[in-house]
Amino acid sequence: MVGFNNNNVNKNSFAKTICSICYEDLKPIIEDLQSISVCGHVFHELCLQQWFEYCPNGKKRNCPVCKQTCSEAKVGRLYFQSISDPNDSSLSQKPHDYEENSEELQTEVKRLEGKVLGLSSALEKQQKEFKEVIDQEQLKVEVTLKNEALSQKSTAQQLLRKKSEELDRSTLECTTLQERNMALAKELAALKLASDLNLEEDEVLKFASLGHDAGSKETVQYKESTSSTGFRGSNTSTGDLIAVGADGRGGRIKVLRSLGQSSLDNKDASSWTKKFKHGANTNSVQSQGCLQIEHFFQRTGQ
Repeated sequence: MVGFNNNNVNKNSFAKTICSICYEDLKPIIEDLQSISVCGHVFHELCLQQWFEYCPNGKKRNCPVCKQTCSEAKVGRLYFQSISDPNDSSLSQKPHDYEENSEELQTEVKRLEGKVLGLSSALEKQQKEFKEVIDQEQLKVEVTLKNEALSQKSTAQQLLRKKSEELDRSTLECTTLQERNMALAKELAALKLASDLNLEEDEVLKFASLGHDAGSKETVQYKESTSSTGFRGSNTSTGDLIAVGADGRGGRIKVLRSLGQSSLDNKDASSWTKKFKHGANTNSVQSQGCLQIEHFFQRTGQ
């Protein structure tokens, strides 16, 4: 394909060597040329590099002419040695032929425009593929983050539900313990009122109002009597008798539980009082309803 200079032949008759990619002349003296070793085809170095860059992704690179598979490692630069010839006008930098022939110039312009369009189309295609790859990777990242967020939300909801159930159980247990504590306190107050003979009036009020709000109906009833028959005349009070005892000052204390709120009848109350007087321990009595204390004072000397 390379033409040799021969003085006996007209130099216009020599064939020109061209690059099969850009279809321009190959000028080995002033241009960098590369050859593919597997097939021997020669191209401009820049043209061959661009060809490899624009090869579709996922496909092996090949020769633009024979389509044999090759790689950049199989490509080598060609080096030439030359002796300057003053009669060789091909090395002149002035394109006299182009200046003289406008048709050739127009043809060259059209060829270059076609090459620009081809490269622009290839570039646009590569940019589109690159954008699609970026969008796919971004979508994968967003899906992964969304799944992680949903998993964390589900875990948090399960933990919250578990803590809520534990709180409900603790609240119910606390309420049960408070009710039991109040019942035991009422029972203890009743025992204290029936057994302690040295209680002051304010202490009696304190024990009798245990478990009731400050604004509730008065639960302690005081009846003062100037005679010893006052205690016997106290039958007007209604309720179940819990215990009877002396207050240590000449008076008597009678502890009652209001009717309609007691779970013990008179027989049970009498039995409980007998057991208490003999020092027997019992847990069967639960304090229910309002305690009513009737305190009877007796004048000295009567």
